[in-house]
Amino acid sequence: MKKKGLPEIITDIRLTIHRIDAFIARIDNRIKTLEELSLYNIGRFNYLSKEYYKEIEINKNIIFNLLKVRVLLEILEIRLETLMILNSLKDYIYPVVKALESLRGSLGNSIEFGPLIDDIILNLSYTVHPEAQIVLKESEEVKKVLEEAEKIANEELKEKYKAPA
Repeated sequence: MKKKGLPEIITDIRLTIHRIDAFIARIDNRIKTLEELSLYNIGRFNYLSKEYYKEIEINKNIIFNLLKVRVLLEILEIRLETLMILNSLKDYIYPVVKALESLRGSLGNSIEFGPLIDDIILNLSYTVHPEAQIVLKESEEVKKVLEEAEKIANEELKEKYKAPA
């Protein structure tokens, strides 16, 4: 399997979001059908009507989970696009930093500018180093993102069905 770059990953994320939206639409249509059937059968077949409501709740739970996944994918897409922009900026700045490093030698041991330029070069080298790796943060960040996704999914579900999930 070929390793994908950021643009291909972002495209995959967008396709997945589109598929999730299509699947949610199909489940939503199923929920509407089940609600109609449940209301139609409530007087005659009470047990069947209750089973329809159980399936409606299961489908709403599926939609809720899919909404959370969609929100997480949207967050990931935004962050990957930001990363692409930052990498472009790094590529844009990197040659200037290298040129500054090469000119640093021509200043000799200048007490006035040497330390300032060295500090700038050192700080920028950490920022624009082309082999910089992505550092994974603590699990609290993951929990925060999951909570945010769940909150947004709850809001969308409540808005869509005008009732608490």
